[in-house]
Amino acid sequence: MRILLGTLRGLAFLTFATQLASGCDQIPAGYTLWIRLAEQVSTYTAKAGDPVHAVLLQDVVCGNEVIAPMGTPVEGVVRAKHKVGWGMRYETALLELEFTEIKVAPDSAIQISARVEEVENAREHVKNGVIHGVMSNDTFQGRVNSRLIHMPTWNPYSDFGLIVYKATFPIFPEPEIYYPAGTDMRVKTTAAVQSLPTTPKTSEPDIANLDLLADWVQQVPYRSTTQKSVEADLVNIVFLGSAEQVHAAFQRAGWQESDPVSRHSVMKNLYALLNNSAYSNQPMMTFLLDGKPQVIAWQQTLNSYGRRDHLRMWGWTPAGATEPLWIASSTHDTGAVLSVKYKGFVHHIAPDIDDERSTVIRDLNFAGCIESVKYVPRPGIATITQNATGDLVRTDGSVAVIQLRECQPVVPDLAASQAIKDYKPGNKAFRYIRREILTFRSDIWRANIIYGAYDLTRRTVLALRRQAGPPLVDGSTPVAAVLPSASASHSD
Repeated sequence: MRILLGTLRGLAFLTFATQLASGCDQIPAGYTLWIRLAEQVSTYTAKAGDPVHAVLLQDVVCGNEVIAPMGTPVEGVVRAKHKVGWGMRYETALLELEFTEIKVAPDSAIQISARVEEVENAREHVKNGVIHGVMSNDTFQGRVNSRLIHMPTWNPYSDFGLIVYKATFPIFPEPEIYYPAGTDMRVKTTAAVQSLPTTPKTSEPDIANLDLLADWVQQVPYRSTTQKSVEADLVNIVFLGSAEQVHAAFQRAGWQESDPVSRHSVMKNLYALLNNSAYSNQPMMTFLLDGKPQVIAWQQTLNSYGRRDHLRMWGWTPAGATEPLWIASSTHDTGAVLSVKYKGFVHHIAPDIDDERSTVIRDLNFAGCIESVKYVPRPGIATITQNATGDLVRTDGSVAVIQLRECQPVVPDLAASQAIKDYKPGNKAFRYIRREILTFRSDIWRANIIYGAYDLTRRTVLALRRQAGPPLVDGSTPVAAVLPSASASHSD
């Protein structure tokens, strides 16, 4: 038996070695591609069969070989769509895209079949490859006006004053789907891709004095804190370069600086919340590192108030260094909610912060601002923990050390799309009438005690699930019992 097992292991090893020697011959189904739209697409104007143009945001890699480098054109097609129009037939828009080839050369293409899994920082959601638009009155204001106020009654129009208010001050998001050039999408192949042209991966330049830098990274504080000294976000990126290089890199990549808190920014924040729209310079709470507030805060979003990429950055000089390192904590906001506990609106984050670290690297690399990236492990850091609002945080514990350079964009003039502000299909009269039609439709179906009770029950269940706490460690002990507690306000 032992001889047989040994023989089988030997055959398996020989097969594996042969595959390595012959190179990569296919991309499996389920392979993830990140792409950036090169032209706008909208349910208002698109038709089934229209072409869709994009480029790769990062290399397509198989083993140690590059199948297609970032910046390579990706071609697709609109498979289906319907627009809201006047709102008579549809309350929400729908858009289905399929990407069919990667143009590795003017006369050569890799045939693929890939569909959309996610539109980065979009308020729309994706299900089974189909992008579903938002319901124009399914906003914070719309839910309060059309549901909660009417819960005690059976009559959806019992409050005449409410009707007049909504007709006079309609604040609803645009229901049509619109993505400008620069919109990032995560797509996934639905079938294996065969017969691949390959190019060996080029090695990155080494970071000078990496051993010394690793020693410095170990000196970096693990976490920022709130102003109430509660542990907040993990430090997961270190930038090497001047302050000018840091600013140039994020600006070239399409990121925006955070506005200071003021009466004006508060009103813009409120409008973005009510309108379920983006505020690209949304203020961030001040976090501290070694008692010092962040030097700058960067963020990017598309058309969502609740979803954004963001990071805080501090200048920090370790012992033995003559120039400061620029260290950052990056997280991805996934939604904004009204919290009674924290007496205001708070953002929740995606638990896998390493994904956000990858997003930062991908954006800056596409902007041509990265010379090299190295990952420095920190053995003492907790890989499962919580942030200041109790959200679960998972990480491999490493810090990405990014050597910056003068930016040389892979595709000039195709930075990440900034927040959508002025997309308004149709004239004012059309949009006003459509809002009233959609409001009437929604109130007929939803502004009654039956739907109100259902909606309140559903939201209560979701809130209880969220408060149930993070998953257990080793199947027995709650995370909060083995890691530092986190229970302070986190408004961004």
